[in-house]
Amino acid sequence: MKILLLVGLMSFSGLCLAQTDTQDIISLSGTIVDETDAPVPYVTISVLNRNVGVVSDAEGFFFLRFARQDTLELSTLGFEKHQLYLGDTATADNYDLNIRLSEKTYTLENITVIAYKDEEAFKRAILALDEKDLPKETPKIRIPGSYDGPRIEKRAGPASPLSFLYDRFSKRARYEREARQAEQDYEYRKNLSSKYNRELVSKVTGLEDMQLDEFMAQCRLEDTFIEKSNEYEIILAINQCYEDFKVR
Repeated sequence: MKILLLVGLMSFSGLCLAQTDTQDIISLSGTIVDETDAPVPYVTISVLNRNVGVVSDAEGFFFLRFARQDTLELSTLGFEKHQLYLGDTATADNYDLNIRLSEKTYTLENITVIAYKDEEAFKRAILALDEKDLPKETPKIRIPGSYDGPRIEKRAGPASPLSFLYDRFSKRARYEREARQAEQDYEYRKNLSSKYNRELVSKVTGLEDMQLDEFMAQCRLEDTFIEKSNEYEIILAINQCYEDFKVR
């Protein structure tokens, strides 16, 4: 399949270059590597302003024919885009080149992560919450001719069965809403913890004990970032935090 893909792309590029002078055609092959010289697989190598390109294989190898005046662009997830122009410095055949890509850096905002020891600790924290403060009184708007004096509120007496049932069921409904909200918050935090936790950070960075605690306090990833990101993107963010942590 790999051979058929490369042959197909090479044939397509050959059709696009059919109108170009043979002496101006460059044949380029090589391996794409990262900053540690490890192969980078499945990199897209495209010719700017032309509908021509190939994809490197699992070992980072590629082959492409293009016009001497063309500029190549290399792009893949996690690395900065790289442009390559050979021009008059190139020969007709340029083989076994190593093209190095730089890892892409991400700027992350600081967030505060509150972790609970277990589910019971989380429930106790919810039950210990105070009632929310009432909103501040907003300015009143007076309408000419309207009554703005005291008003008498009609309500059932203290011993009324209606008042008793209202108080009882309104409190019950409020408690049920708070319990449902607490359960949703717990499941949300549980999902975040499964994607970003001490075990993953320790595995990526090699930190343990107090150093791991210091790193977790410094590397604060936003909840929305953790929720929407996959494991690869979270590991990239951890590595970026670790580089900052080492030079701290």
